[in-house]
Amino acid sequence: MKILQTKSKIRARMASFGFTLVETLAAIVVATTVLSTHYLGLAAGFAIVNVTREDLRASQIMLKTMEAIRLSGYSQLTDPTKFPTNFWAYYSEKDKTNGHGGAAYAVTYTAAAGPTTLPPSYRGNVLKVTVGVTWDSGKVTRNRSMDSFVSRHGVQSYISGN
Repeated sequence: MKILQTKSKIRARMASFGFTLVETLAAIVVATTVLSTHYLGLAAGFAIVNVTREDLRASQIMLKTMEAIRLSGYSQLTDPTKFPTNFWAYYSEKDKTNGHGGAAYAVTYTAAAGPTTLPPSYRGNVLKVTVGVTWDSGKVTRNRSMDSFVSRHGVQSYISGN
């Protein structure tokens, strides 16, 4: 009987040591994998939010310029003092001087004659206006553009009086 009692004491003592080395290493591998994928998921999420924020600001800049075009007279659309061909806009206009303005957006503006598919008598009364925005987002250069047609006898003459 003493022999059986000794074997059960040895088994009880071995069971009380806790986890084995293999179990500990497996737990470390699983924890490392879970934490690293969690971190990468958060980093990717923040990067997507940043790119979306920059894209939204580019759309706002284009829309602001298009609204100015809509409210301007036909003769003003080809005036470089009213609509310069190139200018810079910033994510935060008030913070652009101290370096905290965020992304800098290069805005281009072109007003060209109407498309050749229009009859020649009408083509001279239509302008194709294009506003483009280009900016650097990390290591990638991104760009967006909007096109619109403006007629000499459109709503602008009612609004601006030209």
